[in-house]
Amino acid sequence: MRTIKTQKDLLYLRNAQLFSGTFMDYLDEEFQALKEAFDFDGLDEDFRLEASGFLVVFEKGDNLRDQSVVGLYPETDGLLGCLPEFIEMHVHEGEVWYKVVTVVSNDFGYIYYIQRNVVAEDNELLAWLEENTEYRVIVEDGSLMEE
Repeated sequence: MRTIKTQKDLLYLRNAQLFSGTFMDYLDEEFQALKEAFDFDGLDEDFRLEASGFLVVFEKGDNLRDQSVVGLYPETDGLLGCLPEFIEMHVHEGEVWYKVVTVVSNDFGYIYYIQRNVVAEDNELLAWLEENTEYRVIVEDGSLMEE
């Protein structure tokens, strides 16, 4: 599991080449959108998401039923027991990932990102993601095909 709270976290992940360039570009866009929403004057060079929540990217081997450190408790079956505000499925140039948005309070929440290949062997989790997906975003050849 990787948490993203700052622009430096994104830079670290990009340099470590843990994820594809397409997925990293998407995470950069997501972070910038949140920065614009929360850094009202845009002047905060060291902007941090921590006060409002943060981004969480799950990796192969992570137990999505027990990630207490990011609000997914084993007593409630982790991700399967959370009540997301919404789930988006993204298909970009053949890669598939899910964006799961949860709100903990009026001013704090988590956004979980789960690449399909990370949970490909967990049929229950895949079914839950599919059943709860409200939006589908499909991009081919750089063009938005469906939303």
